[in-house]
Amino acid sequence: MPVAKKKAGGAAAKSARQGVNAAPRTLPQEFDDLLSGLLRTVKASRSTLRLDDPSRNFHVNDVVAEALTPGAKSLRGQTSINQRATETVQWLERHRRVLVQDDLADAEPRPPAVLVQLYGVKAQMLAPIVREGRIDGWISIHETKAARQWSKRDQAAIARTADRVVALLERAAATGASASQGKD
Repeated sequence: MPVAKKKAGGAAAKSARQGVNAAPRTLPQEFDDLLSGLLRTVKASRSTLRLDDPSRNFHVNDVVAEALTPGAKSLRGQTSINQRATETVQWLERHRRVLVQDDLADAEPRPPAVLVQLYGVKAQMLAPIVREGRIDGWISIHETKAARQWSKRDQAAIARTADRVVALLERAAATGASASQGKD
């Protein structure tokens, strides 16, 4: 996958690149871009963002943003799992740091069975989205080809992306971005 190069120039250059009448990007679009970059960096199969934010109609039981490689199944709209009740999310609540699982065949905490059986996930990392002392969501990176050892670089990349999600949410709150900037 080619990596998009960052262009210099600030707001004026961005406006010129997008066109004067370009529609503003929604939070989910910006989140999708972040996850695409993360997926390219760690070279995995899927990356998702789950968030609780009622003002934007976001709920952790569905995916707010997602990036996929060809052949990876989407998790959008798959809401059958009570995400907060899973062992992995309970672990995030207790430890509030990146959860690294190199091989889900014998992982503790156990991932949801459907993630392994139906979606073929072999390895994963989860990074919490912490705002005002609460876990408002998390980013997941999934590998479906084989178990793998996640590098320190991979772990740092998912943590940085979680920080960027928080920064985007704070910017949206500061600028008054409303629910119309959330899900359609």
